[in-house]
This record gives sequence, C-alpha cells and structure tokens, in this order.
Amino acid sequence: MSLVLSNARVVTPEADVLGGAVIERGRIVEVLPGRSVHGEDLEQDFLIPGIVDLHTDNLEKHFFPRPKIDWNPVSAAVVHDGLCISVGVTTVFDSLSVGSFGFSESRKQDNLGRLAGGLLAASDGGLLKATHRLHWRCETTSEQLTSMLPPLFDNDLTGLMSLMDHTPGQRQYRNLDRFLTMWREEGESEAEIDRRLATMRSRQIEYGPANKALVSDLSLAAGIPLASHDDETTAHIDEAVQLGATIAEFPVTDAAAAQARARGMTIVMGGPNLVRGGSYSGNISVSDVAHAGYLDAIASDYVPRSLIECAFRLAQAPFDWPLPRAIATVTRAPAQAAGFGDRGAIAPGMRADLVRVRIVDGLPVVRGVWVAGERVG
Repeated sequence: MSLVLSNARVVTPEADVLGGAVIERGRIVEVLPGRSVHGEDLEQDFLIPGIVDLHTDNLEKHFFPRPKIDWNPVSAAVVHDGLCISVGVTTVFDSLSVGSFGFSESRKQDNLGRLAGGLLAASDGGLLKATHRLHWRCETTSEQLTSMLPPLFDNDLTGLMSLMDHTPGQRQYRNLDRFLTMWREEGESEAEIDRRLATMRSRQIEYGPANKALVSDLSLAAGIPLASHDDETTAHIDEAVQLGATIAEFPVTDAAAAQARARGMTIVMGGPNLVRGGSYSGNISVSDVAHAGYLDAIASDYVPRSLIECAFRLAQAPFDWPLPRAIATVTRAPAQAAGFGDRGAIAPGMRADLVRVRIVDGLPVVRGVWVAGERVG
C-alpha cells in the first residue's frame, strides 16, 4: 500500500517546489509536482529529507544526567533517540570519546562499554526509531588508547572514527592563555599547571604517532570513514589525508579549512557555532567558513536541535543560499560523507526518511517525521 504526502513545499536536491511524494515499501517511488487532493495534506509545510547528524555528544547527557548518577544505558538510548526524532534527526552518529583526558564518568572504559552496549541492545531490540551508529572519537595522545579502542571498535554499530589531539596550545586549544586560565580557576597552582602541561605534551610525542596509525589501520581495514578533528594548520590536514581521513571536522582556522577544500575533504562544522554566532573557544566561525565557500555539512556537536535551525538560517540573509543547498548541509552532504548513499535526498529510489517542517515566528518547527516511510513523530 502506498503512502502519499501532498501539498508540501518539497525540497529536492535541485529545487523547492509545491508537490508531494509517493512512498512504497520504505522508498520514495515518485515526486509529484503541483497541488493534489490525494494523500495526506501537508498544508504547504516544507518536506525535507531526514536529517543526518555525524557528531552528537547528546547520548552521554542521558547516561549521566547528573554527576555520579548513571542511568540504565538502554533507557538512556531510548530517551536520546526520542529527542533526536523530535528535531528531525533520523540518522545519528553518537560520538563517544576514547582516551579522553577529561574527568567525565561517561568516558571511562567500563562506562563506554556499557553505553555502547546499551545503544546496540536498544537498536537490536527495535526500541529506537532513528538509525544509530557509533562515532569513536579517538584521543591520539592517550596512553590507554591501544587497550581501550579495539574492544569498543568491535561493536556492530561502529560507523565513523575521528582523530583528536586536545594538547593545550594547538588545535581547539591554540589559545594557551585561555586554557591555562581555566585550570587556574579550578584551583591549580602554577607548579601543578606546569607539570600537567609538560605531561600532556610528552604524551603527544610519545603516543601520538602509534595511536594515529592504529586508528587509521582500523578504519581502513573495516572500510569505515575517518575524520580529522579541530585541524589548525595545512600540515594537520595533509597528515590527516595521508592517514586516510576524508572528513575535516571542525577546522579551527581559515588556512585549515582552505587546505581541506584543496585536498577534497568534506568540511563539517558545528551547529551551535552558527546559531550562537561564533566559537565558544575563539576559533573560526561557521559564518566565516560559509562565506568563504568551504562549508559542506553541519553536525550538532552538543545540541541536536541546532541542525534544523542552521539549515534554514543558511537560506536567509546574510547567506541567502538556495534552500536545497542549505538543506543539503544537514541531509545529503553528511549522508554521503558517512557512506549512506540511500538517504539524504527526496528522489525516486531513496529511503523515505522525511521531515515535515513549518516556520513559526522565524523558527523551524518539526510537525511530522517518517523513517523508511513509517510515521514515527
């Protein structure tokens, strides 16, 4: 039996047109032009592809809703999934940090295993509405990465990996004074700060090369896309490409973004950066990357709702992108970067992941979500 959605502003890869779509067995079989009296009337709301998020930390928030309070990981996955669906995200890459030097409970080895296992159990049990994959964010300066990563990587949901280096004084934390001020505000003495900084820099030298090779080898052997993270220099980009990275995630300078474009990488920026008007850590803004012509895709980073707002914001001043191009930053571009050729566009043969959107007081509001042709929100 066919599902017909009619009288929508359908955003195809080429145009924004009044029309509808015919869906059979979870696939789009026809895009209909013009008005119709058949099917479900979408009242000229927008109909866009389901949103694809390459990087969200949101799952961790539901696993540890408060410090030292861990939640059932399957339950956390279900709640997180519901939030994603509510804002039109139908394919989710849940990013989990391996070897992080931070003190987050959710990033310790046992909890990473529990959280990834809970997500897999929820997915296999049919409890999730969106498609979920794991994005392993690999801290290349970690002395524990070689022991932590392989068993986590074996999870059947593994779908993306990224190379990270959060050593202060470069990349995301290139403003060293700002970073050291944070440690001082936490009560550390100058001697403690000097020792901590020296340790982190020595780990970068001692463990970085072997850890990068490990991540590269695992991703290439499994055919899983690899991203670089927070690139600052052209050398960072060149090294990432040599290691097999095809995605430049959150470059922090214009020079890095320009080199990523020259090397043919997909350039992904963070949604909150665009919504808030800049980077919280003082790096290049998404607005600047967009105006320079480097922006390909947007990831939610830590606010899933940001994706749909960013897509429609890019279609407005001062950007004035054609709506299909703007919508593609959160649909087709990330889908293709992640190797999902079956989604991210409204066209015959594509998977019927669809989102109905109405603009209310300038904000896009999700009014309906379909996954493989089934209404889920």
